[in-house]
Amino acid sequence: MFSKKEIKLFRTISSKITLWYTFSVLVILVVSGLYFYYRLQHVLNKEIMDILLDESEDILQHFPEINLNLDSLKTEIEKETSSGKFFKITALLYDTEKKSIITSVNSLGFPLKISEKTMNNAKNGIETFETIKREDSDYNYLLLTRPVFQNNTPKYLLQMATSLKPIYKTLENFRDNILLIMPGIAVFTIIGGWFIAKKSLAPVGYITNATKTITALNLHTRLKPTYTGDELEELTNTINLMLDRLEDSFKKIIQFTSDVSHELRTPLASLKAGTEVILTKPRTAEEYRELLENNLIEHEKIINMVNDLLVLLKTDAAKQDFKIINLGKMLHELYNSFKLITETKKIDCSVVKMEDIVVYGDQKLLYRLFSNLLDNAIKYTPSGGNIYISLKDSGNEALVSIKDTGIGISENDQDKIFDRFFRVDASRSRETGGVGLGLSICKNIVDLHKGKIKVKSTPRRGSTFSVTLPKNHFNC
Repeated sequence: MFSKKEIKLFRTISSKITLWYTFSVLVILVVSGLYFYYRLQHVLNKEIMDILLDESEDILQHFPEINLNLDSLKTEIEKETSSGKFFKITALLYDTEKKSIITSVNSLGFPLKISEKTMNNAKNGIETFETIKREDSDYNYLLLTRPVFQNNTPKYLLQMATSLKPIYKTLENFRDNILLIMPGIAVFTIIGGWFIAKKSLAPVGYITNATKTITALNLHTRLKPTYTGDELEELTNTINLMLDRLEDSFKKIIQFTSDVSHELRTPLASLKAGTEVILTKPRTAEEYRELLENNLIEHEKIINMVNDLLVLLKTDAAKQDFKIINLGKMLHELYNSFKLITETKKIDCSVVKMEDIVVYGDQKLLYRLFSNLLDNAIKYTPSGGNIYISLKDSGNEALVSIKDTGIGISENDQDKIFDRFFRVDASRSRETGGVGLGLSICKNIVDLHKGKIKVKSTPRRGSTFSVTLPKNHFNC
């Protein structure tokens, strides 16, 4: 039985690659070896058949048309059959009655039988190749039988034979060489495949060990680039990009936790201090009432902050309830809901003529987005000021603008107003009850809808918030 360590070794990618590489090479060797073996056999057989045909053709040139001189013909046969350097050839001449007329000196040493098929082929002018076997030999012989015509009539049969031993020896040597080198190639393949696989996959071990050491305390750690230009380099770069995102998210979580703790500390401390003061001695009903009113204000701040945080949590989610929304209709509803507030504060709020433009998004979040922007415009615009709401069609995008003539924002603060818990003026925020999450919520909602939000502002002249949203449908 294999141990767990051995089983794990067999399951590694390097082992699988080595085994597959070795198997592939062995299959290629076997297939190519068989192909070349049978190809060589075919070529050698054809070569020896061509030799017998050429030699027999040379002999047939000496046959007269009428009278046959056996002595001179035998001399020619001996001359042709003795000239073979690589193949020992035997020649025999029969008449049509299968009677032997001439036999070469280097005869096979036994009478060759002529089959009926060979005889029929000869009568039709067709040569015949046959493979014969001698009982005292381990190798076969190739026999060629050709008809000899005189006056267009088959008079004789010329047989030529040679041993196939050279072919068998050549094929045996080839086979032995293949079988000899195959184990060496297999061993070389296994060692080479294992070395290449281990070397190619070495970065995987480094990546595995390095990632195991990365925790929340050292998220700044990055994997060293491999500079190999392959998939492992791409994997390393991808992991580093993932670590960048994780580090950024972790920093935001830490900052967010710190900001929430800081923002909650003030109202909670106020609640605790007020309660402790009122309990130091008996108080009048009016004093208790004043304390409860102050506590109620602080409770409302905490509740508003929690609600804002829940909205931020929702905008951080990966999937929302997106559907088709009529922006023009939504902005008109928003204008009507704030109309009483603007009239009470004596602010002229007007809606520029707008088209019915539809986008794909979350109804509640988009309403919260524009509600926050309009609420901010009202808060920071003094009495007698103006607010303008507009909606424009910009081709594939919808552009919503909310412009006010309020106190404006300094140029230094314009890049920070979308950060969580950032407030331009802490004293003013206490008056308005804000905690610095409104514009951060707006930014998250816009990002969720694949849009953009910008601000242009001049201190004491007003601000313009522009929101661009894509009109086309998309998956989120």
